[in-house]
Amino acid sequence: RLKQQLNPHFLFNSLGILDYLVQEEKTERASAFIRKLASTYRYMLNNEQKPLVKLSEELEFTMMYIDLLKERFSEGMNVVINVDGSLKERMVVPCAVQLLVENATKHNIVSVDSPLCVKIAVEQEYLVVRNNLQIRTHGQTSTRLGLENIRRQYLDIIHRDIVVQKTDNEFIVKLPIV
Repeated sequence: RLKQQLNPHFLFNSLGILDYLVQEEKTERASAFIRKLASTYRYMLNNEQKPLVKLSEELEFTMMYIDLLKERFSEGMNVVINVDGSLKERMVVPCAVQLLVENATKHNIVSVDSPLCVKIAVEQEYLVVRNNLQIRTHGQTSTRLGLENIRRQYLDIIHRDIVVQKTDNEFIVKLPIV
């Protein structure tokens, strides 16, 4: 279910970015964008049937996705990944981290004046994805469907729940790692 939700939304946003690059005649950037987009889809297709993937693979995929987002948001987004190399063989649900980054950009203001800051780190037995809150005043309201799909996959596959926390300043999701 998570992958079914991810693919159309992700493709729609990516095509919008690619359209912008083509209209602005930024052919080299458009070509690089297409290659990165192809790599991200290759990851999704290769991991479509896998219940879990290595944390290193998921983080590499997430970084490719962030590179795609940087075409859209340029300087308005800061992402810091702080995961010790010894933990990268641990396992997570595929595409979950990417979806959390996507949700952060979807529901928050992302601009040079108000950068969105996303931090990804391991804390105890969780991969923690947190972002500062600067909620958009217009646009879609959250259906929480993405979070529910991630939760369902974790419960079905490893019988552990995710942790979702919202403070005055941050939105935090903790994904169990195995």
